Amino acid sequence: MNNQILLFLQETIRLKRMLRSGWVYSGVSLADVESVADHSYMITLLTLIIVLDEKSKGNEIDLEKVLIMSLIHDLSECNSQDLDRRIRKFSVKKYDEFKKELDKNAIKSLLDNLPQNLASKIMAYYEEFIKHESIESKIVVEADRLETILQLNDYIQRGFPQKLFKEFFENFNQEKSKFQFDLVRNLASTILEEYDEHDKN
Repeated sequence: MNNQILLFLQETIRLKRMLRSGWVYSGVSLADVESVADHSYMITLLTLIIVLDEKSKGNEIDLEKVLIMSLIHDLSECNSQDLDRRIRKFSVKKYDEFKKELDKNAIKSLLDNLPQNLASKIMAYYEEFIKHESIESKIVVEADRLETILQLNDYIQRGFPQKLFKEFFENFNQEKSKFQFDLVRNLASTILEEYDEHDKN
């Protein structure tokens, strides 16, 4: 069992070195591009804050499930790589079908390294996440988008030109009003509206 778990961890540690392709494509210097592991850490922190905010309003949410989902949501990219989702616009239906199959097969291959009892538990969380039906999975989806907005803001604050991220702004300005969770919607709007004002000046 120990050898199996060690092999799994050796595979997953690649996410610490795997760069997020959207930022590379946008022109962020390689030394400054966040890794997939960086991204997953921040999403996990965001999901914690979102869940605590929602629970303070009396909403019933399984915190353990949300945190597990946030940790594993990009685990498949150990094998399938990080794809810039902006390519989706060229063939939405085919991209969605391809990405779903790609990630599911990739994570299954990765989990084959684990003992069956552990692999089946992780796979169950992953399958619930990709359905995007439960409130826990929806929180992770929105935290994923919010993390990208926060990272976008961080790059601009550190001196990268706003024009590098034109397509990101266009996409997020269309999405921000559709976010289900108040905290996500408010934070996203606060950041994006600041740059709207910059464009007007």
